[in-house]
Amino acid sequence: MDREVEKRLHRLLIAHKEIKPALKSYKGDHVLRYGEFAVMMSVLENAVHSGKPLVNTGVPMKILSDEQNCTPAMITKLITGLEEQGYVRRELSEDDRRGVKVCVTQKGYEVWQREHELYHSLLDEIGEQMGMENLYKLLELAELFVRSSKDIIEQKKESNNG
Repeated sequence: MDREVEKRLHRLLIAHKEIKPALKSYKGDHVLRYGEFAVMMSVLENAVHSGKPLVNTGVPMKILSDEQNCTPAMITKLITGLEEQGYVRRELSEDDRRGVKVCVTQKGYEVWQREHELYHSLLDEIGEQMGMENLYKLLELAELFVRSSKDIIEQKKESNNG
């Protein structure tokens, strides 16, 4: 590997570690923490893809855990906090007696909409500063990098197991 690529990748990984806490600390007028926002967004996106109403459509906690790439315990902690604020509710799954689904409440949807507008405002400012074309290019390349990394790791796992 080219030494310059290795150094730049290392700086990118460090930048990622800096961006996440920065987003978490970007409170301003925000009510939701970044993780809470992301979980609610997953619930709402799943409702959209299912063609069901955004409010009160349940999404299994397992799906949320997988989508957020975190442990079931962490999802439970996030959901408990959101539930205590009245933004989501849990219900037993009709398909799986052991399964629990998470639904966004009307109150939660209204809070999420406001947060979503603030988030878009931040992204607009970032796009203005760095140029929207550069922002799209960065996101496209980051997605390609992640997909390629996952593919290669999966191929290595398969070759080691087979």
